[in-house]
Amino acid sequence: MTENSLAGTEFLVTAYFVANADRLQLTHYSDSQERGMQTAASRVFELPLREVEAHLKEGVLRVDQSKPSTLPTSLVMFPRQMGCDAAAFIPVHWNGALTGALMLGARGGQTFSDELIDAFQRTIRFAVSMAEKATQPAPAETDRRVREARALNYLASSAATISDLRSFYASIHDQFRSVLGDFSFVIALYDEATNSINIPYLYEEGRYSSLETFPLGEGLTSILIRTKEPLLIVEDTEKRTTAMGAKVSGRPPKSWMGVPLLARGEAIGAVIIQDLDKEHAFNEDDLRFASAVANQISGSLHNVRLLQGSQQLALQFETAAEIARDISSSLNLDELLLKAVDLIRSRFNFYHAAVLLKDLPGEFVVVREATSEAGAQFKRSGYKLEVGSKSIIGSVAEKGETLVANDVSRDLLYMPHPALPDTKSEAAIALKLGERILGVLDVQSEQTYAFSNDNLRILQILADQLAIAVINTELFAETQEHLAQHRLLHHVTTTAASGTTLDEALQSAVNGLQVTLGGDRVTILLLDREKKALEVKAAVGYAEEIYRIKVPLGGGVTGWSALHRRPLRVNNVSQDPRYIESSPNTKSELALPLLYRGELLGVLNVESEQVAAYADNDEELLGTLGGSLAAIIANARLLEQIRSQAERERVIFEITDKIRRTTDMQTILATTASELTRVVGASGAHIKLGANLKPTSQPSGARDE
Repeated sequence: MTENSLAGTEFLVTAYFVANADRLQLTHYSDSQERGMQTAASRVFELPLREVEAHLKEGVLRVDQSKPSTLPTSLVMFPRQMGCDAAAFIPVHWNGALTGALMLGARGGQTFSDELIDAFQRTIRFAVSMAEKATQPAPAETDRRVREARALNYLASSAATISDLRSFYASIHDQFRSVLGDFSFVIALYDEATNSINIPYLYEEGRYSSLETFPLGEGLTSILIRTKEPLLIVEDTEKRTTAMGAKVSGRPPKSWMGVPLLARGEAIGAVIIQDLDKEHAFNEDDLRFASAVANQISGSLHNVRLLQGSQQLALQFETAAEIARDISSSLNLDELLLKAVDLIRSRFNFYHAAVLLKDLPGEFVVVREATSEAGAQFKRSGYKLEVGSKSIIGSVAEKGETLVANDVSRDLLYMPHPALPDTKSEAAIALKLGERILGVLDVQSEQTYAFSNDNLRILQILADQLAIAVINTELFAETQEHLAQHRLLHHVTTTAASGTTLDEALQSAVNGLQVTLGGDRVTILLLDREKKALEVKAAVGYAEEIYRIKVPLGGGVTGWSALHRRPLRVNNVSQDPRYIESSPNTKSELALPLLYRGELLGVLNVESEQVAAYADNDEELLGTLGGSLAAIIANARLLEQIRSQAERERVIFEITDKIRRTTDMQTILATTASELTRVVGASGAHIKLGANLKPTSQPSGARDE
């Protein structure tokens, strides 16, 4: 080998092609420079077998990129893709047939010497010769071994480029048929997370199908996965199966052969072949071939499942992030819940998704949003379940703990519904914030064992986010309600303060307050200090008889509030002996004393037809109004006193002015008597003059000085 025949292995590229049908498929590739040349295109590169075979008849085929070439484009293109300036294709023959080709590539203007090529050829011929001798079958076995080799080669190339699992399962089945013949064939996959078995591919009696997921149990497939060892039963299968402690379901086969699919030492599934009619249909050679196939495909199947699981998980996390973004930017709960259930159903591949929220009393959970026509039906009918009822949703709504039924046919809490006839598994997750349970996220699937730890973890995240959305909406609604109430109370206070009389002010106040409270009955009672009783001065929502009620201090709910000068809230008046009935429909009552500068003026009282209608915020709100009303009442009374005093002074001024304009005594006395009679509303007046008159002898209504 000359010094420049190959300038160090750092310039060497090698690629190995295996014959499959009419193509040479790339199966192995290495680059000593690790220049990242293993693109998707290079890994699936193929060469036309017949065309290449024609050029390799004479032996090694050289490619020089610096010179014009008449070679097929495919032979020139591949080394060029790899950045090679020169390449050499060395044929590999097995039993006289071209079964592969080794390509050597060089970069940086390097070339391959004849000695180097010859060394590679000798090595390949020696390895093939030794392999042929070691595996030379008896004449009767030659065709079988060739078919096995072709099947394994084909599966090796297919496993490297799996794009569709269903097609790959069919390819595996086809290779078994090409070697063993036409038998019942099963591919089973094991899910460690749910400890269940899924059969995505089943061929039996000429029909293709699949089976629903079932738990790892006591059948032969489960034994195969537990033991991780191949199993061959070709006679007395039912008896031997029973002796192994396995259960037989359906028609028992006469011959049964199974091999586990192992990845990193763990069982990920199994391949099973059965003959329903004939014993001794399989032998040790068949089991050896089945094991070889399992070894060939297990790693690829495991990687594809991991990739698909990762992609699905990433999409589900993306769903959670998308819903979280919507929650942070919107307070429209209906839109959020609709989008959430639609995304959960579509991106998790579930059959049905619904959000149920607790009603105000907390006795039921009601469908707020749901998918499909069934969901629309639930919403139209106001479908609800009692909290704590014997159902998955009812139990979660009461206890706040996630419940999963991966096979509803075996779950005692599952409650079927005619609108969802295809449910096979169900999961319910509480919408919970702290210790408060707001509702339930319910998800149902047409597949058994549809819920794993991974998707349940993401569903829990979604449920937590939806709980936050519900709370945010509640807080926003409460804030808006408080703002509206404060605006109304401001309006009530302003309207009351603008009343021309105290009666007008009080009536305006009760009318406005009734609107604020949504129709509750309202009264304002003022204190009569002399009688030590409360009198109704303004009311709305009652019969006229309400104005005849007088409540002594300390009597009833309002009297107690007045006497103790403290608010009194009664959630159920039927259970409080202090209650004095003013309306037969009243269920709860709230009384607040009207205090102004420490002086008790009266009581503001509200009543509702609902039990426990008033809360702390209502008491706080009405307390604020009560303070304003007390000030308005005090000011109105002061204004009336001022007006009365002014009126008296005006009358006195008018009388004095008339008297002053009179000159004789008789007219003065007549004018005085007439004006006094008019002002005090008397029927007559007498004025007597005399220095010795005693006050007791004077007529009522007049006296001279």
